[in-house]
Amino acid sequence: MTKSRIRSTISLLIERQKVEDADVERLRDLLAAGGGLSAIEAGDLVRLERHVREMSPLWLSFFVEQMASYFIWERRPTGQISERDLEWLAFRLGLDSTGATPSTRALLTILSEECVDPPPNLKKRLDGLSGARARRQRQREVAAMLSIMPSLGSQGGLAVHPSLG
Repeated sequence: MTKSRIRSTISLLIERQKVEDADVERLRDLLAAGGGLSAIEAGDLVRLERHVREMSPLWLSFFVEQMASYFIWERRPTGQISERDLEWLAFRLGLDSTGATPSTRALLTILSEECVDPPPNLKKRLDGLSGARARRQRQREVAAMLSIMPSLGSQGGLAVHPSLG
């Protein structure tokens, strides 16, 4: 079994019920030390997203960047997310039981935009989260995320969809 570089930190943050800027930077440093995100670590980040509501403003961009990189660019085939992965993510995030957070909406939007051929269920999930008002809110969230994430964009492998610009 692969070890998680972030498990103990995630557990402490869940116990504390608060994620501060320094915590996000610590997670970023821990993950940068050993290459890409593992499946266990992706699960750890999802667990933190689901169980802690008081998040640093840095969390959204960190979470989306890590998860999109893991699902879209670090796994094969690149540029795709499988229905199985999407269902795992939806279940672990509690999308059907507790609903979406700004971070999960931004993640689903980025996954949809970055997939070469997004699974039909991804679009259905996004549409299910919104009417026109929620769609505009997602676009604002993604635009805000991208404005504070200089690592994304053409150099980071993620492009901004014209409808979000």
